[in-house]
Amino acid sequence: MVAQMLTDGSAKIIFALVSYTSLSCVSANAAPPQAFNKTVTLSFTSFMPAHCENGRDNQTPRNTTHRIYISTKGRLFSEMSAHARAYSREALAEPQSSPFHFSGNKLVGTFGSVSGARQEIISFDLSYSSCSAEVITGHESGKPYTWINLAGVKCTGTGKSEVSNISCSVSDGNSFAR
Repeated sequence: MVAQMLTDGSAKIIFALVSYTSLSCVSANAAPPQAFNKTVTLSFTSFMPAHCENGRDNQTPRNTTHRIYISTKGRLFSEMSAHARAYSREALAEPQSSPFHFSGNKLVGTFGSVSGARQEIISFDLSYSSCSAEVITGHESGKPYTWINLAGVKCTGTGKSEVSNISCSVSDGNSFAR
């Protein structure tokens, strides 16, 4: 499991992936048959010191969980929940708007922010019965990472992004139907 922050030109790759992900993905990035009818759960904690537009400093880590169901036809349904203190956000995505796509034996999700992006990469074993994950946060060199926090306030990073407690699991069936 890896967490890292990109601050050089390699962050441009993430921005290119954001554009590519929004323009592509149906048949070229089809799910492998071994992944059909499985639910993948990715959880992690992220924190970046920041100053927010409301005058406060960000001192709270965010806990994020993504559940991705790969249907019997290889379509990706995703659900995200994020929590930080008293604030939370949940979102569901149908296959046509899912931020995730397959690239070989990896499930890749790309999430843009005001200034920067986060990429979640889930790697599978040959049988697609277990997984590992890495979360990469990046921004353009010389510019700070900026995002809208769970309270709806714009925050600008003042330090390094930290991602911890990364866990990934695979279960058979559709956990959305349970």
